[in-house]
Amino acid sequence: MSAAELLERHPLLSRMSLGQIERVAQAGELEQFAIGEEVVREGSLGDSLYLVLTGAVTVSKNQQTLAVLAPGEFFGEMSLIEPAPRSATVHASQPTFLFRLPSIALQKLLEDDPGAFNAVLIQIVRTLSDRLRRANEMITSVGHLADWLAGSLV
Repeated sequence: MSAAELLERHPLLSRMSLGQIERVAQAGELEQFAIGEEVVREGSLGDSLYLVLTGAVTVSKNQQTLAVLAPGEFFGEMSLIEPAPRSATVHASQPTFLFRLPSIALQKLLEDDPGAFNAVLIQIVRTLSDRLRRANEMITSVGHLADWLAGSLV
């Protein structure tokens, strides 16, 4: 199966035409990881977006699991804004195929096909909004638990 065939199934690219997906496929590369293999390390320079195509990856910080990402999810989106140190370490938790898209390739996509770039950007913003909503719910839950614990200690 070609990279384009795998990519056309990924939700991040769902609003793109087949021609646009093929252009993206040529701009990045398919990478394979074994169980436990490190994909990126916290503190290293982030210069690529990764799409999870098969398998799963674990995102951790200070050896604390933050998330497990499955096919259809992505990470490294902050590198689209600017190259900066990675905020977490990512390991393959299953045999995994990822598609690595360098930020330079996305900048070129913006120049060559602004509509395709906007489609990707909209999907990224939706995902980030969902992640923020879940984080806010978790913080609220912790606050309620703290209030309950404080009341029970009185």
